[in-house]
Amino acid sequence: MKKVRIGLVGAGFIAKIHVAAFKENDTLIEVKGVCASRRENAERFAKQYNIPIVFDNFEQLCQSDEIDIVDICTPTDLHDVVIKCACENKKHIICEKPLTGYFGEDFPEVESIGTQISKAHMYKKVLEKVESIEEMLKKSKVKFMYAENWVYAPAIMKMKRLIESSQMFVFDIRAECSHSGSQAAYSRRWRTSGGGSLMRLGSHPIAAVIDLKAFEGLVKNGKPIKPVSVYGEIAFLTKSDSLKDKPCYVVKDWFDVEDWSLVVIEFEDGSKATVFSTDVSLGGVKNKVEIYGSTGIVIANITPNNSMIAYGPNDQVWGNEYISEKLETKAGYSFPSADEFWTRGYPQEMKDFALAVLQDREPLSGFELAKETTKIMYAAYLSAEEGRKIKLL
Repeated sequence: MKKVRIGLVGAGFIAKIHVAAFKENDTLIEVKGVCASRRENAERFAKQYNIPIVFDNFEQLCQSDEIDIVDICTPTDLHDVVIKCACENKKHIICEKPLTGYFGEDFPEVESIGTQISKAHMYKKVLEKVESIEEMLKKSKVKFMYAENWVYAPAIMKMKRLIESSQMFVFDIRAECSHSGSQAAYSRRWRTSGGGSLMRLGSHPIAAVIDLKAFEGLVKNGKPIKPVSVYGEIAFLTKSDSLKDKPCYVVKDWFDVEDWSLVVIEFEDGSKATVFSTDVSLGGVKNKVEIYGSTGIVIANITPNNSMIAYGPNDQVWGNEYISEKLETKAGYSFPSADEFWTRGYPQEMKDFALAVLQDREPLSGFELAKETTKIMYAAYLSAEEGRKIKLL
C-alpha cells in the first residue's frame, strides 16, 4: 500500500508522541522530514528518530515535493501561519490541539495579555481567525486533521458503542483533564499559549463531550446534537496569599494565565456537560469522562486506571521505568500504564489520519471539532469575565 509522507514542524514533547504513533503505523506512514525554530534541535531530533531530511524552516518543508502532510507540533501561537503556508502549498494538515487562540497580536505593547485585554475582544478576534482558517481550507481543498487523541481513546470509542447499542438519551456528561502544571515555558504567558488550564487542558475534554453528543445525534437522528451556550469560571489559585512561605508541589509561576477552570456546556437537546481542567491536581494526569443517561451510566477512566497497580516502599524501587505522566513520586501505590499512548488514542488517531488521505475521506477528528472546541473555550473565557451564560455564534 502507498504510504503518506509526513513533515513535522516542531521537535518538542508532542512531536515525540506523534513520531511514536507514526512508527506504530509504518505500513501507512513514512516520516520524511522535520524542522524546528532552531536547526540544531531539528538535527538532534532527526538523528534520534532516523528522519532523513532536516528543513531550515516550515516554509521550506511545506514547499517540498517530499512531503504530503504537514504535522504542526508547535506552540499554539504559531499554528495560524503554518496552516496558511501548508494551504498555499496544497499540503494536507495535522494540527495539534488547540486549533488557534488570541495572542495579543494587535496589542504588542501590552505585557499582561490575560489580565489587560478584554475577553470580549479576544472572542471576537478568535471567531475571525477561525473563519479565516476555514476559508483557507475550503479554497485549498486540503484535508485538515485535528489531533485530538481523546476522540480515538479506546475507552471513548467503547463509550460510543454503548451509546449506540442502548439508544440512551445522554442527560449529563462530566469530564476532566487535570494535573500539577505544565513544564513548558510557553505555557506561562497568554501571548504564547492563548490561555491557561482551560485552553491547554480543557481542549481535550471539551472536544470529547462535543464529539460524544454529536455521535449520539448521528446514530439516533442522523444529525449531530450541537452545543448552544456556555458558562465558565476561571481562577488563579496558586496566586493565593495562603501559599506564602508554604510548601507547594504544583507549578505556580504562571504569569497571566489561569490555573483552574470550569465550563458548563448546554446542548440543543437540553442536555449538559461539565468540564474541569486544572493545573492544581497532584498525583499524575487525570483524563476522565462520565456519561449519565436514560438507560445507564458509563465511566471512562482513560488515565489513571487500575488495569495495573504497583506498590513501592520508596521512589527508587522502579528505577527509570516509566509509570505514568506527571506523577510526582513513584513511592507508594501507583497505577502503571501498560501502554499509555495506546490508552490515550495516539496510534489510532494517526492511522485514521493516514487512511483519510489515502482513501480520500474525512477523518473522525476534523476541522468542525477544532472550530467548535475553540469557540467554546473563548466563550467560556468571556462568560467568566462577564459572569453570564454566553450563547454560541
